[in-house]
Amino acid sequence: MSRNRSGLRQGQGERGSQGELFNGSMRPEAVTSAYLLAALRKGQRTGRWRALHFLDRALIKASLEFLRHGGRISNDSLLEKLERLVEQLTETRGTRIVRRGLAKAAALLNGIENGMIGWVLHLKEWLQDPDYIFWLGTNFFASKNLY
Repeated sequence: MSRNRSGLRQGQGERGSQGELFNGSMRPEAVTSAYLLAALRKGQRTGRWRALHFLDRALIKASLEFLRHGGRISNDSLLEKLERLVEQLTETRGTRIVRRGLAKAAALLNGIENGMIGWVLHLKEWLQDPDYIFWLGTNFFASKNLY
């Protein structure tokens, strides 16, 4: 099959057959054992491995063992589940803070659009500032125990 200028096969869309983002890079059609093992080791090192449900840990171990023996995982639903588990394993405090800050900023922006928070004039500018979004995330974690 021939490829077009962007390197995609003909008939593929702009995203190609690669799918959604898979931990910061394009998700491969199949996961490799090296990638899964690196996520597992990072999760064990940071303690996120212990926080996973025992069935999720069993799925990762079974997938890793299957890949070590030459298998290939290409099922979309299984890849999506592994994607979520890899994100949980490789998640850091900073990424959690930014994710919570973005969620809070989206809620505030939704309030502005609905006219509920119209009294804050510079809030739209603040919501575009990465430092303010990080502060929103840290403020969420700092005030979580107060409520």
